[in-house]
Amino acid sequence: MTDISYSNVNDNTPILVGNSQLTDKRGIDGFNYLEILQKVSKEAILDCDAKINLKEHIDTVAVIRFVADTPHRDSATSNLWGYPNMPRSLSNALALNAQNEIYTTTGGNSPQIALNELANRIKDNQIECALLAGGEALDTFVGRLKEGLEVNWEDNPGGEPEIIGKSTDGTNDHEKLHGLFDPSSVYPLFANALRNYYQQSIEEHMKVTGELFENFSKVASKNKFAWFPTHRSAAEIAEVKPENRMIGLPYTKYMNSIMRVNQSCAMVMMSAKKARELGIPESKWIFIYSGSCVNDIWNVSDRTDYHSSPAIKGCTDAVFDLANISINDLDFIDLYSCFPSAVQIAMKELSLEKHDPRGLTVTGGLPYFGGPGNAYVMNSIATMMNKLRSRPGKFGLATANGWYITKHGAGIFSSMPFEGEWNQVADTAHLQKKIDTTDKPLFTETATGSCSVETYTVVHSRTGPNKGIIIGRLADGTRFLANSERDSGTLEYMSQNDMLNRSGIVSNDGKRNIFKPNL
Repeated sequence: MTDISYSNVNDNTPILVGNSQLTDKRGIDGFNYLEILQKVSKEAILDCDAKINLKEHIDTVAVIRFVADTPHRDSATSNLWGYPNMPRSLSNALALNAQNEIYTTTGGNSPQIALNELANRIKDNQIECALLAGGEALDTFVGRLKEGLEVNWEDNPGGEPEIIGKSTDGTNDHEKLHGLFDPSSVYPLFANALRNYYQQSIEEHMKVTGELFENFSKVASKNKFAWFPTHRSAAEIAEVKPENRMIGLPYTKYMNSIMRVNQSCAMVMMSAKKARELGIPESKWIFIYSGSCVNDIWNVSDRTDYHSSPAIKGCTDAVFDLANISINDLDFIDLYSCFPSAVQIAMKELSLEKHDPRGLTVTGGLPYFGGPGNAYVMNSIATMMNKLRSRPGKFGLATANGWYITKHGAGIFSSMPFEGEWNQVADTAHLQKKIDTTDKPLFTETATGSCSVETYTVVHSRTGPNKGIIIGRLADGTRFLANSERDSGTLEYMSQNDMLNRSGIVSNDGKRNIFKPNL
């Protein structure tokens, strides 16, 4: 790196200087929520190679919200959540004296929101040195519950953290009533809409998806932090068999994000001035060339269509414009990959092909590397940091996604020193207003009459198909949500036959809309 100069990096330029990742596969004997953050944070601090005790200089601790702490979530995990101020708990566990405690809202875009916020505060001289941590210990948590073992994971240090991000629930009551809640039931709706857009049969789409995700699986197989470091072939990913059952048509188990993991990540961010004071080697410095966050139309039932994302397009355009580079200048790419449709819609908006020689993931993706709740993008950025450290002057893009292709983030990172005044978080207010005021399709909660299927999925349990979810259009174009009848004949028919654009009759049973296809 002798040909790269850091002399023109302004004192208040925010830089990433340390990171660490942790994967704990000890099952019921694994770390609890606090321990898994404490362990990885210690390693991230050491990774900075500071010549002075860095811990004394950390003034801010930010933590990505855990899945078990999702507001309004009624589950065993949320009922047993015992950390009312995780940033302070972590600060205390590390013997820090951080004055600022930040906790994000729910969403896979939260790491980018946190990075943007911390970077702006460093730029504005509000803070100097921040620790950002996130992860999950669900494998140990769920395993202990299933074994009937005690789970007394708690720490109440007092105080309330500052909350950043949008906390609105991902779906409304009408959507939840019809099954639009679990991501594994919602993302297949986008998949079948993409299938319609590209005029693919179910078999063709599953084949293409398998080929796409084989590339991700191959990367995960070489990643020491991956939860499933196994290279699966395209055929293996797409083939329906007992160990790879259908989850939500057309997605098999191997196409779904895995969230029951014990994984964590931490990063240290500070001003260039502070890094110089602490003697952190410039070889550790990674620059945030740009960051952006934009939301699509919030409710799935209001989307203009299910094969595009104006927010992904706008969000990524913004980071390329701010960084003054194009997608052709990237050496590393990580597209958020909870489900194939999230990747495929991002590919469509970015004009990327599935066999791009740079690859579309640096980690291996959420189904294979692992999906530690809201914190996955922490891992993708940390992995990106290490790749950029070894490739001076190169650039990488990491994207983020929350809820149901709803909340989006993007960041461009490089080991190339950023020169001049740093003001690299995009102002997306105008774009957000444009998206929010887009004309939405007419919608009815009580649908009756002749109709056709816009998109759909059939949700499967371990014993077979158990629910059909339909987004349809009445004869006059009004959109509706519906479920299929739950008799085995209808469900088997919908599982074996392509329902896209199929005609039928929809009626309301006093609670839900029920769709019956014309056979």
